[in-house]
Amino acid sequence: MMRRGSAALAAGISVTLLMSACTGEIAAPPVMTAPPQAPSAPAPPRAESATPQGVHAEIVRWFSAAGYRGFQVEALVQHAKLESGFRPCAAGAAGLRYTFQWGGTRLQRLHQFAGAPRCPALATQLAFADGELRTDPKFSCFWGTTTKSAALAALRRGFGGGSC
Repeated sequence: MMRRGSAALAAGISVTLLMSACTGEIAAPPVMTAPPQAPSAPAPPRAESATPQGVHAEIVRWFSAAGYRGFQVEALVQHAKLESGFRPCAAGAAGLRYTFQWGGTRLQRLHQFAGAPRCPALATQLAFADGELRTDPKFSCFWGTTTKSAALAALRRGFGGGSC
């Protein structure tokens, strides 16, 4: 009898609990969510290619991603080819250095920008060149060009120490 009473009591408690859980509203089943992901790490720096083709490709990628127009990118590529042969650490005559053959005060500013007096990574050089192009008045004519040849002529004047 004790067993029957226990079973009846357990059944009664179960029914009571079920009844008390009913409020007339149907509860939505719990939603399983994924744990929050850690913020994504910045993309690792690109490994610079030692080949002229790799440097060429990186210059195109970098300036295209920075919003330069196609003919401007082509002019920057051509200028890099003429200045350094796509060698980011090229050393030229009269103390000229790197991809775009910086010299004098501009070379010092590049080293300050890079944080070291040695050959900066290609991406750093491209970022520095972008800053010069966007902020130095001697490059204002570069932005007014509409063809590769005109853009290249503006670069040759500006990077050569001249002006528009």
